[in-house]
Amino acid sequence: MSDFAGIWQLDGKPVPPEWLVTLGGELEGRGIGPPAIWHGGDMAMVHRQHFFTDEDHCETMPRVGDSGAVLAADVCLGARTELATALGATAHPARPDSDLMLDALQRWDIHALSRLHGSFSLAFYSPRRRQLVLARDPLGQRSLFVHRGPRMIAFSTRLRALLAIPGISLDLDEQALADQLVMDPSCASRTIYRAIDRVPMAHFMVLTSETTHSERWWRPPEAGSLRLGSDAEVEAAAAEVLDRAVADALRARGAVAACLTGGLDSGSIVLSAARQLAPAPLLTLTRVPRVETARANATHYYDESPRARLLAASRSNIDWHPVGDDDDDWGEHDPERWWKESGQPARSPLNMAWFFPLYRMLHSRGGRVLIGGELGNSFFSYDGLSRLSQLLRDGDWQTLTRQTRALAKAEGLSARKAFQRYLLRPFAPTTLLRYWHGLPAAVWERHGALHPALAQELGMHQKLDRGRYRIRLGGSHRSLSVLREWLLGNAAAMDGWGALRAISGTDVRMPLGDRRVIDFFGALPLDQFLRDGIRRSLPRRLLAAQGGPAEVHANRAVGVQHGDWFARLSAQRGALQQQLDRLHTSPLACRVLDLQRLQGLLDAWPHDALSAEPRREEYLNVLSHGLQMGGFLAWRERR
Repeated sequence: MSDFAGIWQLDGKPVPPEWLVTLGGELEGRGIGPPAIWHGGDMAMVHRQHFFTDEDHCETMPRVGDSGAVLAADVCLGARTELATALGATAHPARPDSDLMLDALQRWDIHALSRLHGSFSLAFYSPRRRQLVLARDPLGQRSLFVHRGPRMIAFSTRLRALLAIPGISLDLDEQALADQLVMDPSCASRTIYRAIDRVPMAHFMVLTSETTHSERWWRPPEAGSLRLGSDAEVEAAAAEVLDRAVADALRARGAVAACLTGGLDSGSIVLSAARQLAPAPLLTLTRVPRVETARANATHYYDESPRARLLAASRSNIDWHPVGDDDDDWGEHDPERWWKESGQPARSPLNMAWFFPLYRMLHSRGGRVLIGGELGNSFFSYDGLSRLSQLLRDGDWQTLTRQTRALAKAEGLSARKAFQRYLLRPFAPTTLLRYWHGLPAAVWERHGALHPALAQELGMHQKLDRGRYRIRLGGSHRSLSVLREWLLGNAAAMDGWGALRAISGTDVRMPLGDRRVIDFFGALPLDQFLRDGIRRSLPRRLLAAQGGPAEVHANRAVGVQHGDWFARLSAQRGALQQQLDRLHTSPLACRVLDLQRLQGLLDAWPHDALSAEPRREEYLNVLSHGLQMGGFLAWRERR
């Protein structure tokens, strides 16, 4: 696991050494090693290593292979033994991930990507062919940015590194800024800088001195393309796939901690990890609110620790700790710190900062790796509701009626309400969704304070893909593949993990984003996920089979992260007003943001957490993110 950057001078001139010194400095992060440089004249790479595993201490990137090709990568490989076997080699602990990756790329070229499991971004340069390959893993857990100009190609895992290279324009892309504000992930390759692109997740890019070719190397599986003989076979195979992904995520030097929220996803990860580590203890951490939250109700709860406590008690080797606030600060509450580290506005710094006490407790125990249940909802714990649309399209009226009635009964809905919510909504036009939710004609206003004049200038009404954006409006989508593509495609949000690692020095691993998990669970028939009125049926059965408590695997309510968000935001209300006042002096912020709307949210402050909760999206996505965006724009103007 590491960060890297590189420059290719297309005019044949040597890369200036001072540029490489600058790049090395821009890759700084908590706990990262010193810069290592490979200089090949008109092409050069800089690499800085994080140390999370035993193998990381043996890394020597940029690594030069027998063919003369050079590799720099940010990589945490899974299925190392299988890859080594295919290469006719061994995966002993001293062999670093880059060694296996380089051998695979030299042998199979681009086709090696389909044999790589885990999370990665890579740059692979062949001096003989004068060709550069950039690639990312299927979920984009490791970022990779690229600039191509008439005289230079530059690339890096850190956006801020490219911003420091002379000759790369810092001009902002207003369309990309608008897309970030309204949470439209449709253009994954676009960054907020006109001169810098993003290598999309699950893509590779081949660059020569004259051409650029980008291609997708992996796609999510089609639901129903994998059929096993019985539920018992499905559950056994599913448990094995999950265990393999968790085992790879546990590879670390020092303590590994698990983040436990009390839900299906993190609960499944924790029980699998505890069983595989037994009798050794598994450090398990749950973030708990220390100030006022909304009261729990039939659909949501705001303190996840009671369910987490029950799940932790089901294994004797789970060393569970509820974690509240601490007195330390690594800069997570400083907006400029996030801007400097990421080079762009952060989507939810308030939520990310809330988790820093977990990282500090992990570090105090000598650990740097945290595993959790992120990315589970789209595949591992998919709710299965697309099964109803599938039955409707197939004309299987009998099964459709039975499943809809069962779902209505399980969720306390009338048959009419269930029909409207689960059958009509996926096919309803956007105008009808607007009517149901009381939305304005400019549907993007629900998620972002984009200035109406700029929205009109950009042609948002014409450009926005409403067929896909309907997912943001409380609707669903008739196509499961489109739904999953949308859920997986928020590239700007995934960029935040790099900044988080730089600030915290912690590697957050997501076993449920492992390609083996996605390929297996995503290919199963939808009746494994929705049956007899039970959503997420398969992960519930798996958790029950692991001995998880019924309070977790049978629970229908949703746990809310950062349950005390309103109390914390209220404590900053005066500072938020000051931030907004300052934005009126920024021409760019005034152009991009609807400052009047932000002022209206500050003026109409809810009385308490209970009344604030229905407006959570307005205050976190519109107000908080709007001020974050405005602060960034003003900061860029000053710099």
